[in-house]
Amino acid sequence: MKLPEPHTKTFSTLVDEIEKGQIKIPQFQRDFVWTMQKSAGLIDSIVKGYPIGTFIFWRTKERLRSVRDIGKQVLP
Repeated sequence: MKLPEPHTKTFSTLVDEIEKGQIKIPQFQRDFVWTMQKSAGLIDSIVKGYPIGTFIFWRTKERLRSVRDIGKQVLP
């Protein structure tokens, strides 16, 4: 069994992939639990290029039956 390998992506690449519909949030993702201040701190760290830990992405060729938007941002 081959283990997944880590990949580094820039913030602008992630935003671009979200806007193109290449990254989606499946309906089974948990609800957001962070405060607005914690979320803003994370975005600030990403924009400044600080290490932030890990995001886990799941790649599938199957069409998701339902996806979630981010807050009021409607995703493609």
